[in-house]
Amino acid sequence: MTENSNKDSEWSKRELGALWRKGGNENPFYSGSVTIDGQRHEIVIFKNKFKENGSNQPDLRIYKSQELQK
Repeated sequence: MTENSNKDSEWSKRELGALWRKGGNENPFYSGSVTIDGQRHEIVIFKNKFKENGSNQPDLRIYKSQELQK
């Protein structure tokens, strides 16, 4: 096994999920899933629009995704 394969394998073992950027340039957000203890969770991530400069508030907020209402 090459050094790169070992690194790739180590990263694969630690991977929890993946996200995709959605929503264009004005109000982008991320959507995807994470797997925790064998259970998959669909999530969305938004910029914290209430963050105050110089504060210790988070930059992003993570929410459990809900199915769209029809």
